Amino acid sequence: MGSESETVIAALDIGTNSFHLVVAKPVETGFEVITNEKEVIRLGHGAGDMKQLEAEAIERGIASLKRMRAVADVHGAKLRAVATSAVREAKNRNEFIKRARKEADIEVEVISGVEEARLIHLGARYAVAAGEQPMLLCDIGGGSTELVIAAGDEILLARSFKLGAVRLTDRFFSTDALHPSALSSCRKFVRSMLATIKPEVLELGFEIAVGSSGSVEAVAKLIRKLNDEPEPKSYNRCEFSAKDVTKMLDLLA
Repeated sequence: MGSESETVIAALDIGTNSFHLVVAKPVETGFEVITNEKEVIRLGHGAGDMKQLEAEAIERGIASLKRMRAVADVHGAKLRAVATSAVREAKNRNEFIKRARKEADIEVEVISGVEEARLIHLGARYAVAAGEQPMLLCDIGGGSTELVIAAGDEILLARSFKLGAVRLTDRFFSTDALHPSALSSCRKFVRSMLATIKPEVLELGFEIAVGSSGSVEAVAKLIRKLNDEPEPKSYNRCEFSAKDVTKMLDLLA
């Protein structure tokens, strides 16, 4: 166990595509990150639209949890682990949860899509100085996408959609080739799913949009390259415009 005398906490996000651990200690201004670990596990890959966790995926997941537990223990951290879409939807989720408890000494808490959206809002409030102006939050995970409209601490709208990078890849892009017809079908599917929330978003409105997750970071990286801009040390708080996104999408069309 480490020598830290302060309270140390560890947060573990068990996602559909990746597992992400952050170890931190509270300070006057918020939290000071001690270390963080991210492993691409693809827990929900090949899971039949997230209905069943495959045996190999479970093995990868448990092995990762053991490593994450070891990191938390080194710092004497109290660990909280939450699981999202892949575990939430899987019929055999109890097998994964029981093995996590027995083999990695990790109690996995499965959270709802709405709770996931609430936690995303808390993270955005801490990371982005948006004040009280209405903002749209978008978190594109491996199995689901959460959309939140909030003004300050108040959540005005929170929805979770079964639209994630792993889920859509398995459904529309099962081969390495990116066929235009597959891209068109994927876009139509996403638009049809989001059509249910469009009237509420337009009615509430927002001043800025905040994106999180590896998928959004990938978009930011592509936009920087298209604009011939140097790569920053970190993509946290990286900004780009709606025109930048449109330009990128036109190239993919």
